[in-house]
Amino acid sequence: MIMLIPLLLVAVQSGAEGELRTRLQRRLPDPRGILEDYYTGDGWDFYSRLMFSTGFLGFTFMTDKSSGEDWGDLLAGGAIWTPGRGPVTSVSAGYLRADLGSGLVLAAPGSFSDMSELAMYKPPVSRNRIDPAASPWGCRDEPLTGAGVTLSPGEFDISVLAALSPLDSLSGGYHRTPPEVSGRGAFAERLAAVRISRGGIGLTAVGSSRSVGGDYGWFRAGADWTADLGDLCTSGEVALGKDSAGTTAAGWTALSMQTRNFRNMVMVLRNPADFPDERASAPVSRQCDLGVCIGVRWRVLPATVLKSGAGIYFTDEEDLLLASAELEHRFPWSMEGSLGLRTRTETDTFGWRGWLGTVWKPHYLISVSTKVQLSGWRDSAQDSTESGAGLEMKLRYSPADRVTMDFGGAACSTDGYNSRVYAGGSSFPGVFGSTALYDRTILLFTQLSFSLTEDIVLRGAVSHRVVEEADELGSGWEETEGGSRTELGFQLDYAFR
Repeated sequence: MIMLIPLLLVAVQSGAEGELRTRLQRRLPDPRGILEDYYTGDGWDFYSRLMFSTGFLGFTFMTDKSSGEDWGDLLAGGAIWTPGRGPVTSVSAGYLRADLGSGLVLAAPGSFSDMSELAMYKPPVSRNRIDPAASPWGCRDEPLTGAGVTLSPGEFDISVLAALSPLDSLSGGYHRTPPEVSGRGAFAERLAAVRISRGGIGLTAVGSSRSVGGDYGWFRAGADWTADLGDLCTSGEVALGKDSAGTTAAGWTALSMQTRNFRNMVMVLRNPADFPDERASAPVSRQCDLGVCIGVRWRVLPATVLKSGAGIYFTDEEDLLLASAELEHRFPWSMEGSLGLRTRTETDTFGWRGWLGTVWKPHYLISVSTKVQLSGWRDSAQDSTESGAGLEMKLRYSPADRVTMDFGGAACSTDGYNSRVYAGGSSFPGVFGSTALYDRTILLFTQLSFSLTEDIVLRGAVSHRVVEEADELGSGWEETEGGSRTELGFQLDYAFR
């Protein structure tokens, strides 16, 4: 944060528009890696990001450390120039993120999670984007550092990217242990990419050479398309990938329809295990020799929506079927309810999780959320079964215009991890909030949000997790003593203009 203060002062004094976000967190007790002095840093998590723009220029600066790392472990930044006229759309340099096509040829960083079956009514989107990275997710482990330009000469859109990026010898992106620290930036990657598109058709190519224990290179090229046919839309992307193991094809094609009350999609895909997937993120990241997905969103009544989806993925070793459905209804007494089921079927195993949730606003100052979950799992080959149940409740109270208070908790009783349930908890904006609960666990949390002005928001949060009859939590150097953990956090958001 101290390193960003001079930049913040310059940005504010120059009349720039932007935002500052800084977050400080701590988990107690400390893990074994800190207690035994094996980690190089202390137990604090710290993140700070400054983004601002002035005229045609935009800047992003970040600093980040995870528990066990030294302060300022990650220092990253980037700049973008958007002239607003002429053939040049943008020029970016520094730590970058790039999405060219639907992600099958180039997406860096890739998607954090796979497409949910409840969202399979929406076809994947092809993009033509090169800009500064906006989170540590795109800057750790395998950052993309270089320069890129996007052009729009006439009816064409063209993107060109060149990067020389440092790669860690150990995956994960952390620099806590001596091997992780010594392996930081141990290798280098040279990458070049180009994309040309016109209308709904695009061509993308990318090549990379990595000095990872000897040179390793790969090349991918693909074509993507989108065409509207009235209420129907056909879209897709096909690609060839080549590395030392040979040449492999991957791709997907979808037919979707959208009307006022109905949306659906049918997709056929191929994403084999030997397709080189570095710097790529397939829209459906399940590896398969052949896959078929279908999704539906139907507004059955003005206040009732049904969402459902399924995907079946075939490989030589094992087949996988994922299916989900959820019914949402808005009641006239300021309440919304949802009823859902998710299943996972593999060759010898079957798992399921069902939920019933409500959000009720009995008063404009109060909101009450509840969620009940049941789960089950069976392995027919080992004649093993598990079952579980969970309950989550959350109360939001706003005693004043600028104050919001959250109180809540979750509890579960499951036979093991395979019958786990999920709780949303209370997370900061920009933080993935869902957490898995299993065994006999209680999670309590509270958060206070206070707006000093319209542009400054302070948030503080505390959560406490207790696992019954547990002598330690976690494993390896992340193991903590005892059956409980407490997490403390603080976040400041400041928007200036």
